[in-house]
Amino acid sequence: MAESSDTTEKWRYVVALGKFVVHMIYSGMTKAISVLVPAMVFQFQMDYTLVGFLVPMQLGVVYIACPLSNYLATKFGHRCLSSIGGFLSGVSMMGAFFSQSALSLGCSFFFTGLFSSPLYQSSTVILREHFGEKYGMAITFTQMGGQIGGIIFPYTAVLCLEAYGMRGALLCLSGIFFYQTAIGATFRSPRSTAVKKKKRHNPGEDDIEGSTLLQGQEDETYHQKNKLRTDVESLNTDEGTSDESRIRKDAESQKSNPIGNLIAEVLTSIFPLGLFRKELVFTFIFIPCQIILEGCFAIWITFSASYGMSVGLHENEAVYLPMIGSLGGIISRLVLLRILYKHPHLAPHAFSVNTVVSSMALMAHPISSSLVHFLICSFFVGFGIYGSTSSLDAYLAIKVKKENFSLAMATTFMTSGVILLISATLAGNVFERIRSFKTIFIAAGVVLLINFGVFSVFLFVDTFLKRRSSTENK
Repeated sequence: MAESSDTTEKWRYVVALGKFVVHMIYSGMTKAISVLVPAMVFQFQMDYTLVGFLVPMQLGVVYIACPLSNYLATKFGHRCLSSIGGFLSGVSMMGAFFSQSALSLGCSFFFTGLFSSPLYQSSTVILREHFGEKYGMAITFTQMGGQIGGIIFPYTAVLCLEAYGMRGALLCLSGIFFYQTAIGATFRSPRSTAVKKKKRHNPGEDDIEGSTLLQGQEDETYHQKNKLRTDVESLNTDEGTSDESRIRKDAESQKSNPIGNLIAEVLTSIFPLGLFRKELVFTFIFIPCQIILEGCFAIWITFSASYGMSVGLHENEAVYLPMIGSLGGIISRLVLLRILYKHPHLAPHAFSVNTVVSSMALMAHPISSSLVHFLICSFFVGFGIYGSTSSLDAYLAIKVKKENFSLAMATTFMTSGVILLISATLAGNVFERIRSFKTIFIAAGVVLLINFGVFSVFLFVDTFLKRRSSTENK
């Protein structure tokens, strides 16, 4: 038993490393594509409204398709679906090299995100299964991969852009997605205790004795079930149809309309109305906070480099803005990792602090147009937004019931994807009308400040009710 337990404990670090690389690829790719925005505008003659839709499309579709990926993973398995999707995502990204219009480029980004979605959803679920109560610490560590990718990939994209042009840069970036095939193969669920005991048990007399004893217990249980069934049927004779007959009717109805039942099952997994009724805090607190946070993140990550160039920074200088933001995210998550390791219950408090930091940094952008000022603002925006994302995910794992976690995360991802696409597109459209990134960034900071106020009020009320309840119990 000890050997199997040690093997399981070691394998969870492989899963954590795989999840680390997953975050590294997705977050890094979004920033790398944002660096190519001026080249895409020139190459395809696009306006910034369309750019705001295309740049976060990969990450947005990854999130939106998570409920569907969660349903398919329950049918075909996490490892198989993730590996196949990872390979197809690399093939889809290669299509960007052959794109001749914004439409074909958007199709390439769309299918890249669609096939990458199973890997993102499955890695989150498997990580939760392996780490349990330490999930908040584990997810914070793996999300630092996004900052590593945010530092490496934008600079790589600039070098590829100078050497091979925009199409060549997209082709070089597509090769990274093929690594997802091997990453998906590592996402193995932890083995249950019963399976471990069965594998480690040696055949012999003990097996015969144990099987005989087990058979006797099964026979006794079988007779008890038959007796209980007989009693229940006798009680239900005067009341109408028995439970067994109702189950039989349900099975017959499923056989009579298999396609309709399949569609209903898929829609239930994608639009989990039952989850919204069971988890009220998730519905009325987590989802709104997630919407605001992801909207501001999409605006910042899509237009931070463009904002810098609009006030006079050179292209080679503006590329450092998302990179410094990633550095701030690394430091924020290192601090949060230390906090959650000792005190997991402080996750909501960390969310409030990080939210107000990112809000102040966004509103401070228009104060100066110097490179040093923009670098400082980007650092604190990254510090606050990335820290807020990790702390909110950690709090979600604590607040939501274990059986609802998978569906809750899929719903959260889907909401994030929709907001990523809508907010960046609206921000691009607003820029086309007012030609000012300053107003957009100030508005994002104000919305984040409102988010901080609402969540802080909820946290205060929730803490007060818990203390009052504990005092009454004493």
